[in-house]
Amino acid sequence: MNKTDTSTQAEPLLARQGDDTERGCWGHLSKLIPHYELFWRYHVFPLRVPNQIWLRDGLDPQFEAVAIANYSTFVSLTRARQKIFVNHENYKFVEEHYTALQRSCELGKKLIQRFDDLYESLTERRSGASVAMLEQFIEKRLDEYRNLLHDEMLSTPKDEQERRLIPKFEKINQYRNWTSVMYHLKRSDFVVASDQLKADFMATCSRLEDAWDQMCKASAGIVQLREYLRRRNLGNAVGTFANPLTASGDWNIRNTSN
Repeated sequence: MNKTDTSTQAEPLLARQGDDTERGCWGHLSKLIPHYELFWRYHVFPLRVPNQIWLRDGLDPQFEAVAIANYSTFVSLTRARQKIFVNHENYKFVEEHYTALQRSCELGKKLIQRFDDLYESLTERRSGASVAMLEQFIEKRLDEYRNLLHDEMLSTPKDEQERRLIPKFEKINQYRNWTSVMYHLKRSDFVVASDQLKADFMATCSRLEDAWDQMCKASAGIVQLREYLRRRNLGNAVGTFANPLTASGDWNIRNTSN
């Protein structure tokens, strides 16, 4: 085997060494959020028990917080994709789809904050990674639809091709009453729900990818620091009897007296 092959084999890959959710969904998301894998390689994979997906006992709390927020953001994004592209229920309940997208963004903000705290604890300065793009996207794009979760159902008609329509976000209040939709609908006030949701999913991925990219660039300045390596290596590598590649954070309690 040549040097290139050895290097590639030694590099951890989500498609082989992620947990079951990561391995199952990475094929759908790898081109949309490629820096998730690099960030995982920097800050999550080294925290695991060898040959398992479980985190070691006794980790540095800031490292564990980053790992949990990172994985949670990824899982939320996979669930949003499943809801929008697969189990969409013909887009009848659009507020639930937007709730899934907003959760992904909110968790992305938490991840940035956790990483920034870790970075500052090592360098005494901020990382430069920003939540601003995610906050702006939530406020200007997702909120209006996600907030429908707290209100009465909208009337969502179908067009001539049987595609579900929803009002544009600036027209939502104009079509609160079902009779307004039945008798006074203007087609230019509505969009095809599936088209918009798929576009907004891609936009969510784009903003999260930008965040992972920013954090990976900042990571290059800390991952070789002696104090970073010392703290990252804390913890006891205690194995389990479980399947080594099942879901992160999911296990059966055994032999406990507490």
